[in-house]
Amino acid sequence: MDYKTPLYGDPMIDPFITAFFAENEAGRAYLRLCVEQGAPAIIDHITIRCLDIDQRAKPFLERGYTYQDEIVAYPDQGWWAKVYRRDGFPALFIDQAYSDARGQKSIIPQWVNQFGEETLHHVAVLVRDIEEEVGSMRKIGVEFSGEIAGEHGTRLRQIFTAAEVRGGAPFTVLELTERNGYNGFHPEQANQLKESSVTTKSR
Repeated sequence: MDYKTPLYGDPMIDPFITAFFAENEAGRAYLRLCVEQGAPAIIDHITIRCLDIDQRAKPFLERGYTYQDEIVAYPDQGWWAKVYRRDGFPALFIDQAYSDARGQKSIIPQWVNQFGEETLHHVAVLVRDIEEEVGSMRKIGVEFSGEIAGEHGTRLRQIFTAAEVRGGAPFTVLELTERNGYNGFHPEQANQLKESSVTTKSR
């Protein structure tokens, strides 16, 4: 193995992260770059898609994650999320479709029905200079779903890789995140995330 997976010594969290990087080519490419650059790979947050946030969050709450009224809501796209936090661990972002008519716009139920709730939809890694990292990854053939969301110097900047494909459908993506003194989730994330869910790698 020519890369090192960031792990946290937790028997529930670590298998999620290990499985993600084992299955996501862009994630492995990023970890290899970290080794080459002699820089640590830092996970900013991990994301799980589900059908019922409160039910899915229960085992994480038992492992020390807490919920502090941090909600991300996008009714125009049919989904919403809660953010859970635990000291020394990546933030946990759990999302679902709305249970009413608004949820008909969301692709989350279809994704969950195909891939389940026991896998990560994406992992976000924290980077110092997002343009520099994107350039390095593009040089080794990593594809992205769009352009960087967020202007230079703003509090949160993001970009997603093109999705891995499993069973003919978009599966997982890697997110690069640059933060400038802000640990929340900027609204621009939603539009880019939606695109990342349907843009797949070229063949």
